[in-house]
Formats: sequence, structure tokens, C-alpha cells
Amino acid sequence: MSQLDLFADAATPDEPPAPIAPAATPRRYLTGLPPAPTPVAPQPRPKPVAVKATLGRYRPTQRNPHATAFEIAEAVSYAWHHAQGGPGIEVPMGVVATLALWPLRGPDAYLAADWWLSLDDDQLLTAFRECWARWWVMRPDLIDRATPLHKWVEDENPGPTRARAVRAVVEAALTKGLLHLTSNDDPYYRSTTDVMGALLAIMRSKGAHDALAEVHTPPEIAELMARMLLDDNLTPGMKFDEPAGGTGGMYRAAAQVMRERNVDPHEFGWSLTDIDELAAAGAAVNAIIWDLGPHVLIACGDTLHDGNLIAKAAERARGAFERRDELHSQAAFLAALQKVEALVRKVAA
Repeated sequence: MSQLDLFADAATPDEPPAPIAPAATPRRYLTGLPPAPTPVAPQPRPKPVAVKATLGRYRPTQRNPHATAFEIAEAVSYAWHHAQGGPGIEVPMGVVATLALWPLRGPDAYLAADWWLSLDDDQLLTAFRECWARWWVMRPDLIDRATPLHKWVEDENPGPTRARAVRAVVEAALTKGLLHLTSNDDPYYRSTTDVMGALLAIMRSKGAHDALAEVHTPPEIAELMARMLLDDNLTPGMKFDEPAGGTGGMYRAAAQVMRERNVDPHEFGWSLTDIDELAAAGAAVNAIIWDLGPHVLIACGDTLHDGNLIAKAAERARGAFERRDELHSQAAFLAALQKVEALVRKVAA
């Protein structure tokens, strides 16, 4: 793309006029997608220095990102139940998680919404599987913890009802602007809100909330607490532990405060426990979206009765990486064997 040069000499009359750029191809499938949020003039994120530069802020022009997250959750809930998707909320939460984890990032990545809606049912399921497989290669520890949100994609014959409900959720999430919140290439902007937490708060029944003693901390309160508790003496290597962390809303707020102060969350340890497997799964997805870094441990269980759950989570994470490495070695060996066999066939021909 050519760049306008404000300091170039004025064009002479003999110069041919610049060609007119072709009009953008209209989106075929998604006509109700909100316009792309306009960020404040972008500023490059500086390296940590003694004097901390002011960072830009990504604020969707339409509304507050927390309000947007709950609007997405309400739209997803309505779409799922209206399409008779069933009582389990792990499927619609998993659909939203997949869309949020899709690796395409950048200022125009929200336009992938049109591509998603162009897929048929089989292609949609294939894209879901590929997304989770890609992240399992990179973070098997977190993807294993998020199993409740993606194990359903392995069903070979999900049935027309589920397929219809999944498609309804995809359309609801995208048309409400999910990718505006999750597809930016800067994790600071992807951490403006907790969509997984909003989904859990909206879609779970009151009885289930009461049984699990779940209390949703408003994001504004989490941000206020993070600013009060995190002083300027943050030391790399410090570890944080949240024994009843839900989907990680407090850690989202903490990471935001760190990045505003030019502190890298990758340099800290993050451990979180929750008794609800869907909340723990949502926290695992959020750890990737928010880019908390390599030192994340998420456990699921009752902190008061199940002993040292974080130690068990660490052991489970090591096992996940070992399985990943073993499968990678086997794949590399098979690829090398196929090359040798092809060479032998070529020589024998």
C-alpha cells in the first residue's frame, strides 16, 4: 500500500493521474458487523526504561468493553437456547473460546467474521479442531485444562440440532463484536474485559451459581483493587496465587496495571484454583488471550479439602508437555521414515 508523502513536490500537469484504487469487495455474509473500533493514535510500546511512556488506549467507539462482553454473553445465551442447543453451556462457551483464540491478529482481523460465517457445518467443525490443535502444540498445559470447552468438537456426528445451535452462537458472538475485543495483536487491548467470565455469569443458572458459591466480581472493582494492591515495587519473579479465581478476572486487571507501568506479566508467576471446571477452563483460555506468559498454573478442585492443588497442577502441566514432545518426536520420526522410503522407491525405479 502506498503512503501519502506530505513533503513531496507538487505533481506537474504532465504527470498522469494516480490510478483509482478499486472499491473494497463487499462482505457477503456479515452485513451487521459493527464498524471497527477506532483506537487513539497508536503509539509503539516502549521497552522498559526508567521513565515510563504513556501508552495508547484502545476504546471501542460504540460502548464500554465490559458492557460489550455482557451483551455478547446475553446474545450467545439467547441464540443457544432459541436454537434448542441443550442444557449444557460448555458447547456455547467453547464456541466463543474458539473464536477468541483464532490466531489471526491485527487491526483488520475482525474481518475474519465474514470468513467464519461463510463456512458450512463440516468446515466450521474442522476450523474449530485446527484452532484447538494449534494451541495444544503451543500450550498443552492450558489446553488440557480447557478440555471441557473443546472435547465436544471431536464428536463425529453432533446432529443437526447442535450444528444449528453452534452456528447461531457463532453468528451472535461475531455480530455483537467479539473479534473487536479479542483479535488485536497487542495483549493489552485483548485484556480490556473478560468475555469468558461474562458468559459463565449469564449462562449458568442461579441454582448452579449458589451451589458452587460463585460470586462474580465486577471488573471495575477488580481494576480498582489491582491499582490499590500493586505498588511500584513489583519485582520480576514474584508469584501470585488466587485460591478461588473463577475465570481470572483479578489477574486480567493485574496484568493491565502491569502493562500500563511497562512491567511484563511474563516475568511473574500466576497460579489460580477454582472448584468449577468450566471456570478453570475459562481461566485457561483467558491466560492465552491475555498473554499472561509461560508461568501459569491453573488447578481445579476444592482448595480447603483437596490438598496442594497447585503442586498437582504443576505435575499435570509437566505431563502435558511431555506428551506433546513425545508425539512431536514420533511425528518427526515418521516424516523422516517416509522420506527414506520415498528415496528408496526412487532409486529402485
